[in-house]
Amino acid sequence: MKGSSVYVSAQELEALHDAASYLSAILEASSGDAEIIIAAKAGLHSIIEKVQKSSRSTTRRTTLKAALRAAENS
Repeated sequence: MKGSSVYVSAQELEALHDAASYLSAILEASSGDAEIIIAAKAGLHSIIEKVQKSSRSTTRRTTLKAALRAAENS
């Protein structure tokens, strides 16, 4: 699904962080094969990182546009 766009709200991002924390707790408490939990946790962290990277890019773009507008109006 390369190139897909998904809107993630702040509440949803918080829920992803919570789910990753729960998976960490389950992983720590597990005594058997935990490959599935490790893979699920890695997947969640990958999504969280992509959302945060996108947010930083959007903030940077917005800041640059505002700076350019301010420079033009000066």
